[in-house]
This record gives sequence, C-alpha cells and structure tokens, in this order.
Amino acid sequence: MFRRRYPHHPRPTSPDRTLYLKFPNKQARRLVIQPIRVAMLIGVLALVSTLFIIRGSTSNVPSIYDFTKRQTSGNATCDTDQSKPPGDLTACGNSTLFFIWRPKARFIAPEGWMNDPQGLYQRDDGSFHAGYQCHPQHYQWGNISQCSAFSDDLTYWRDANGWQDPKTLYPSQIYDIRGVFDGSIIKKGWQGYPTTIYTSVFPAPLGANSNPAEQQGAETQSIAYTKDGGASWIKLNFGWGNNPVIWEWPVQNMSGFRDPYAFESPVLAKMLKGVTNATGDYFLTISGGVRLEADSSAGPRLYLYRQTRPNEVRHWTYLGPLVSPSANVAFSEWSGNWGTNFETAGVTRLNEKGEAYDDGSDARALDIVAMGTEQGRGGSHENHWPLWAAATYHNDGSGVSTTLDAVGVVDWGRVYASIFFPVSGKRSVLVGWTYEDDEDLVLTAQRGYQGAFTLFRDLFLKVTRNVDPNTPGLRDPGSWKVWNETDGSLSVVTVGQKIIPETLKEYKAKSKVSNPQARSLNGSTGYVPFRVQPTSRYYAISANLRFDGDNPPKAGFRVLGSDQEYTDIYYDLSAETLYIQRDHSSLIKTYGNETEAGKLRLWKTKKGNDYVRQSLNLTIVVDNSVVEVYANDVTVITTRVYPWLSASKGAGFFTNGGGSNSSVYFSNLEVWDGLINAWPRRPADTRKPLLWDGPLPNSAWSSWSGV
Repeated sequence: MFRRRYPHHPRPTSPDRTLYLKFPNKQARRLVIQPIRVAMLIGVLALVSTLFIIRGSTSNVPSIYDFTKRQTSGNATCDTDQSKPPGDLTACGNSTLFFIWRPKARFIAPEGWMNDPQGLYQRDDGSFHAGYQCHPQHYQWGNISQCSAFSDDLTYWRDANGWQDPKTLYPSQIYDIRGVFDGSIIKKGWQGYPTTIYTSVFPAPLGANSNPAEQQGAETQSIAYTKDGGASWIKLNFGWGNNPVIWEWPVQNMSGFRDPYAFESPVLAKMLKGVTNATGDYFLTISGGVRLEADSSAGPRLYLYRQTRPNEVRHWTYLGPLVSPSANVAFSEWSGNWGTNFETAGVTRLNEKGEAYDDGSDARALDIVAMGTEQGRGGSHENHWPLWAAATYHNDGSGVSTTLDAVGVVDWGRVYASIFFPVSGKRSVLVGWTYEDDEDLVLTAQRGYQGAFTLFRDLFLKVTRNVDPNTPGLRDPGSWKVWNETDGSLSVVTVGQKIIPETLKEYKAKSKVSNPQARSLNGSTGYVPFRVQPTSRYYAISANLRFDGDNPPKAGFRVLGSDQEYTDIYYDLSAETLYIQRDHSSLIKTYGNETEAGKLRLWKTKKGNDYVRQSLNLTIVVDNSVVEVYANDVTVITTRVYPWLSASKGAGFFTNGGGSNSSVYFSNLEVWDGLINAWPRRPADTRKPLLWDGPLPNSAWSSWSGV
C-alpha cells in the first residue's frame, strides 16, 4: 500500500506532465502511446542512473542524498534509569531505547521500518512464507521493498537469507524503481512456480490526495516468481506482454490502483460461466477508487479481474467494480467508515469451521470481502479503518455486482492492512500490521524500529443461536446477519477471529501458568492485583466474565500496571463497547494515549423458558508495547502502550461504576507469564545503524533515496 504516514512531513509532488492525445481506437492508441512510454521510461532510467552515480560519489554529495547516521543535538544527558520518571529521552542516541518496548512473541522485523503483510502462502512442504513491506535501517516508510521470513507453524520464525538483510523483492527495474508495494500469491503461477503479483511503482504523483492527481502508469501490477520457496524472486522481463502485466486503468480519475489480491472462487466461476471470455482459475481484485473532485458521486472501489486463460498469469480481463460504496459514510455504528479510497483488500469464503471452498452449495457459508479504507476516521488511527463485509454476488450480465449484507471492523485499534490466505485443513488465516503510536516521531530514532504484525488469526463464521427475537436493533444494519432457522428460532452470524491454536499452545507451554481465584466484584472494588504477579511485560490473561444485575459495573483487567502507569481493559455493558483506556499508560506524554473502543453486543439467548445474556470471554496478550484483546472471538482491539517504569508490569482485576445490587463474576482465569521468543535464530541484539537520506527530491519523477 501507499503510506503517507505523517502529514507534517509531506512528500512533494511534481507538475502534471501527462500527454493528452486522441486516437480512433485502443489499438491505435497503444501503437503510439507504448513507444512514448518506453522512451519516457528510458529517459527516466538514465536520470535515475545518474542519481545513483551522484549518490555513490564520495565528494561534493548533495545533502538530500547524504547518508549519515541520525544524531541528537544539544547538551541534555541521556538517562535510561527506569526506576524513576523519564528525563529528556530525545537526548538519547539512535536505538538506545531499542529493547524497552520491543515485542518478542510475534512477527517483527529485525530493525527499521516495517508495515503491510504481503506474499503470504503455504509452501509445498507445509511451511510458510510471509513477506512484509520493509525499509531496513530507516524508521520511516520510503523506498519500500519486500522482506521475508519462514515458519513451520506461524508462531516461530526465521529470516530469509539471515536477519542482516531479509529483503527478497525490491526496486530494481524502471517500472518499480519507486517501490515494491503489496502483492499476493498464485501458487502454481509462472511456469508452475509460486508467483507474486505486486504493485510496481513508477516515479510520478501518487496517492488519493496528491496534487496534481495521480495518473495512469504511476502504479502498475507486475509479476515475479520464486524457484526457492520465497528466498529470492525473479521478475519477468520489462516490455509488452511481460511486466507490467496490468498497467491500464479500468476507469478514469482514479485515486489509487494497487494491492492486487489473487484468489480462487468456485462461486464466481460458476456464476460467470459463459458470461465473459475470461476462463482462468484465478480472480484478482485491485484496490483504489475515483477521486471526488472528478465525480462527486464517486468513492472507494474494488476492481475485479479474472485470468483471461488458465495457467497464464500475464493476461487479465477486467470484469467491473466488485464493491463500490459512497465515500465517507458508514454502513452502521458497528462498521467503521468507507473513506475515499480502498487499499489492501482480499476475498475469502467462510463457514463455521473456517474456509469454505464450495460453488455456492453450502447454504451456511458467506462470501467475505475485506478492505482497508483511507480518509474515513477523522484523523485518528492514521485515518484508516480495516473492514470486512459479508457479500452477496450477482450476475449483472457482463460481470459481477455485489450487495453488502453486513459490515464489521477487523480490528478496532492500531491495525491496518489485514489480509488473509488459505492454509491446509480448510483454514483462512488473517494477519495485519500494528503500527506505533509515535506519530510525531519524537522517540522513533531512539527505538530504532517501527511496526509489527498482529498475531495470526483463524477466521470462521461465529453463529450465536436461539437469539431473543425482541432484541432492539436486531434487524438493523450492523456487523451481523440474522438467519431464520428451520426450527423457527433465530441465529446471528458474524465473522469470528481467534488466535491460531499453534501460537496459543506454545504460549502456554513456555509460560509459568497461574490461576487467579474466581470471584464476584462490584463497581466499588476498583483494582485488585492478582496474588501471583507477572514477572515481565510478556504475558497473557484469559477469563470469563458474567454480568449480573440490571446495572453491572464496567469490568475487565488492568495490565502493565504500577502506581504511576497502568492500562485498563474493560467492557461497558450499557454502551455495548469494549475499551482499552490508555490515558495513564505511560509517563512519556509524547506517545498517543487516546482510549480505544470497539463495539460488542452480548446477545440474550434462550435457556429453558428464559433469554439469558451471554457471558464475556476475554483473551488478552501483552507483548511489551503491543496489547491485543479478543472478546468472544468477535471484537478485537490491538493497540500500543509505552510504560517507562520497570515496575509497570503488574496485572489484576478491574471494575468501576454500576449499581449497588449488580456485580461481575470472574471465572476460568489463567495467566501465562513469559510467552515465547518467536525468533530463536536471531541474536538478542539486531540493531543496525540508522541512515538519513534527507528529504525526498523536489520532484515526483525521482526515485526514493536509499535503494
């Protein structure tokens, strides 16, 4: 995806240099435009080559290409004593705070910048390749590449080609010299090898809000394949019939054209049989939209393609928009906001067990489309939402149209670019990027890294049966569908998410397990520390909470606690909302501390002759600065917290408010203290010197520095 991360560090753009010509037909247009494009690319290649030569010079190097280590200035002293409140930590050098908040029990780059997952697939031997957007030795998004790692269980990882340089696919050709953006996998692709189709980025105005507007050719889709399971990738040759394989926009005035997602769909294949000339096994979505200044009725779009012929990854037929909502509106209060542009979309089909790979014959399966949305969150959370939608496809005579039946949020916290991929055993597994909360970059150089992955999650349809038919808002738009069962009862169905069992098994096996005593607490209790406290900032808590009475208190747990710092996680039944309150999470006030909130309904279901409210099952994973919370396998919030004091690791029960005759009963409690080291082959210290490339050249026709 395209990451315009920090609005106070804008990237300059260039004047519009698009050539406008009229042609009698597409064939004539191609005959003229293609040589022009090639000539332009050759010219820019020469320019880029010149820049590389200049940058490599050892004398009279322009400042914008001067690679120097980031240094602090001033006379302040760096004091990292965590037994007392922090001093001026900006006086500390690069990566001096590397270990203080660094997660260890999840997927994370060895150092530097990382963002979106990409190129995820299960290899023929059952192991996994996971790619991710990376910019080693830099703490901001820039000259983006794909780094890679391998795993046997999606829990323990090993870097491709060693931690010192895990890059496996990077800008090297004129069509992708500005970046290798997100891509997905066709397992039997070019010549039968695993193949990634990725967004190749050319130097030009880029992004939904660029001025001048992005033009055709800035983002194209290209092919690379691997003969060694993802340790290296071979790009197709540049030119007509090869890379880029998709370069022409399907519509005009686009706000983006990236993040291709390849998938198989027996449902779509059956629906479109004989409708189009495209007959390949794979479908493809490309994320983007239409700019509102060009069309006030426009908005985000998900464009659908299909392989023109089986086993041919170079030719794709456009079928039309798969999802095309209005801009800047929400499906419901349970559903986030569409924003103005889509990114990082994906398509799957789920039933109660996991992935459904049927042609529509499974009446209890739903087609699911997920997407990231830009510019729809009021400036909060980098102005992004990670959403999913339950879709019903329709044959419109020439392609596919879609009705969205329910829309929900993948993760209500600091997560984006969530994507899923098929795993053996009829599983659809999702992972996303959890980004830092240091938006002003105050201590980013001192940390020496940015970003991590969420935990890997199994997706399935969560069905709640025998729901009270008189539930207010039951049939209103929301993040669920209502099923009328054959026995006359009602069920509510939504997308479920749970941490994969491989990870949970290892977390518990490698931790010291304690079992806090079950108890009933009212709202006046406040904080009650566990008798056995965590010994580190790496632990997990699981529990069941039953809310009793007409006005039960807010209830949950406190984590990473001390007298001066703490983070409270609790559910408010009256607001039907799960919260992570961060206003006391850190004594360092430059870190973000807004309260995270995610909608969650505890349905009343039939037991005997009565309808009884569901209990709340919570799983909380504390991985140093990452706090990841799962509620009833439906609502997930992942956020970042940065406690300074070494004492800030405590945990316990938390309640607040409620009526005098109401309470919450906590049961089935477990605390796993220690978790795992997810990267056993890495050394303890993977810091590397940070590089400063200077600001971007004052032209959109230049490559990023740091190739």
